[in-house]
Amino acid sequence: MALPQGRSMVMATYSAGELETTLPEAARVQAVIAAADQTFAARAYSIRSREATDEFGKIVALPPRSSGYPRVTVTAQRVASGTRVVVEHTPWGDEASCRSTLDGILERLGM
Repeated sequence: MALPQGRSMVMATYSAGELETTLPEAARVQAVIAAADQTFAARAYSIRSREATDEFGKIVALPPRSSGYPRVTVTAQRVASGTRVVVEHTPWGDEASCRSTLDGILERLGM
């Protein structure tokens, strides 16, 4: 089910353990990954890996006091209509965590 996220009411759909949305073109891939990095840092998550180009980015983070799981992954990919963003909480899936992470990203992007 698609629900609005952030101040700009971006619609995001949670399905099969992933929260997905498409942000406007102004939200570039590298900016989304930087915003995710800042969101994780503010929550004392540790960054397991981070990569970003103009076309694709991915960041994997671990919550405090974690031994490797659960982990939260944010991917951003440039698409024709903007930037596709997927937030995944593995291995169990957690919609509230995914939506909270996306809210943090949107806040840092001014959305």
